[in-house]
Amino acid sequence: MKANLIIADDHQVVRQGLCDIISRTTDLQVIGQAVDGAEAESLARSLKADLMILDIALPVRRGIQILESLRAEGITLPVMFFSMYSASQYVDYAKRAGAQGFVGKDANEAELLHAIRRILAGGKCFSGRRSEASKALAGDDVFKALSRRELEVMQGLISGTSLHDMAGSLGISSQSVTTYRRRLLEKLGVGSNAELIALAILHGYR
Repeated sequence: MKANLIIADDHQVVRQGLCDIISRTTDLQVIGQAVDGAEAESLARSLKADLMILDIALPVRRGIQILESLRAEGITLPVMFFSMYSASQYVDYAKRAGAQGFVGKDANEAELLHAIRRILAGGKCFSGRRSEASKALAGDDVFKALSRRELEVMQGLISGTSLHDMAGSLGISSQSVTTYRRRLLEKLGVGSNAELIALAILHGYR
């Protein structure tokens, strides 16, 4: 009997790659795919899965938030994070939220399948090689170095406020907001709003 897996990732190429790897096995099968956090939560509740492979930086709701909600509801579906964030610092947040595993997207096929099968057997697997970007993010110190205005812009991004509305509420120009956003991306070593928000949430910002 095959183990049933759910894959939640907003990148089609990642979902397809995982499906291709899993389709070549004799003991695993994918029974559901989600492209955002809301869909991932829905599938976790409605499908009889044995494991969810979950990205951290999903649209709508972030992976950590999804896992925390599921655990708060008493849903014990094993969750393995599969993420570009391969730094060891993220493993701690994943464990704290109730995950059974964390594998970086730099893992090879054998490492990925080993982690999946280990979790399905009742174990845990937290691994991942540390990326260059994550080396620069040594704990919370990077957030302590942000200016008050940068933190305000970051909070606006987390809450989904548009740059135009943010400019109005902060009493600065839209160009200034754009500049602060660019500085945030540079200081945090991320390349998009989604990555910035995911990282901020992992460090306790809401």
